[in-house]
Amino acid sequence: MSFLVMGMASQQPVQVDDVRPILTSFPNFVPLFQQLGAKLQLV
Repeated sequence: MSFLVMGMASQQPVQVDDVRPILTSFPNFVPLFQQLGAKLQLV
């Protein structure tokens, strides 16, 4: 999650290989982060 937050300030996109820990530890992270303007693409 911290790298995704860092990605908000980065000029380059940030890619996370495995989002399962995020979805387990903070299930509402994705929708909350999108409300802040993050553009997340879950594949």
